[in-house]
Amino acid sequence: MTTSNESTGPIIPDFEKDAQSIAAYDEARVRFERREAGDAESRTRNSFTKKRDAIRAEIAVAASLLDERRQKAEKAFKEYAARYPHRVDRNKPVKPSFWESLFSMGTAGRMFNRAITTAADAVAAQTLRRRKEHDEEELEQQLKRALYLQEDAIKKKLEGAEGLAAFHARPGVGVLHKRVEEIKVERTRYAQRLEKGEVPPQEQRDREFAERKILQLEAPFAGLTIVRVARYGNLTYFLLRDLERKIYHLAYDPRLEPLIENVIDVYRLADSYEAKLSRGADGRPMAVADHYGANYKDEEVARSEYRRARTALRTPRTDLPPMTFVDQNEQQLLELLAQFSRTLGPGAMGALQAGNVPPVLDAVGKPEPAAETPPA
Repeated sequence: MTTSNESTGPIIPDFEKDAQSIAAYDEARVRFERREAGDAESRTRNSFTKKRDAIRAEIAVAASLLDERRQKAEKAFKEYAARYPHRVDRNKPVKPSFWESLFSMGTAGRMFNRAITTAADAVAAQTLRRRKEHDEEELEQQLKRALYLQEDAIKKKLEGAEGLAAFHARPGVGVLHKRVEEIKVERTRYAQRLEKGEVPPQEQRDREFAERKILQLEAPFAGLTIVRVARYGNLTYFLLRDLERKIYHLAYDPRLEPLIENVIDVYRLADSYEAKLSRGADGRPMAVADHYGANYKDEEVARSEYRRARTALRTPRTDLPPMTFVDQNEQQLLELLAQFSRTLGPGAMGALQAGNVPPVLDAVGKPEPAAETPPA
């Protein structure tokens, strides 16, 4: 929980540790849900397996009966066809005439009836087998529907009070749950305090810097551009990003405004630091749009982020005074960048882009010797 103390100031949450706790809780819940869903699925599949085995046994009986009846039908048909070949039409028996039945003492009629009856029995057995096979196919569809409905039911059950209670009763989960609830309460209270205007600027600043892992900018650095001007009450900072998407903060100073449209490096030279424009692969000053392209692999996202940041940064800030309470190291870096920013007026940039001035400038705006290459 974030609290305020006059002697120590506000306590800033350990966002990284909190994120780990939340991730551990979420992972444990996912494992629990998967286990419960897996157990329920196993029970359902086992139940359907028993039904399937019973149906397949019936299919086997029906197939055996079909074979038996087919054999009887084929035998009866062959006997009738052999005795009365002229009474067969396209492999179908035709009823004998009255005189044939009379002279055979009814044998012809009995043979005909047996051929017809056994054929009908074979058709009935075939229908029975097909019906059992259809039952098996229908059972598979029922299993799919049951599993689908069961997944939704399990999810709702686990989201209910009973399911959550069972989950939180597992070893180790109760402690995680308590910690996650504390984090949620702290975040909610902070949001309420922020909405009411009860959060002091220092706490707002420290909290965002901690949450987004925004570091203090220190020399040397390379490939940085200003992406935002952050205001926390009477505290204002430049937020800068490098080519590895790391974010840094630097106390706001209006003298550094010209740096907004540039990508810069600060490197060590002997016992001092010098500033220069970052160069692209072609050796020319890197455009800010190219910096965004290097940070966002998706071209559309890069353009969108660039436009959004440029729109915000081009908003006039005439009412913002420079930060006055900065430490010595940060003040030295501000002075270095302020002197360098004076070289980035329209004339200086035009000359750089035209190639008439070496792209590397020192902190006071004097061209460096072309033969001298700053250390990496």
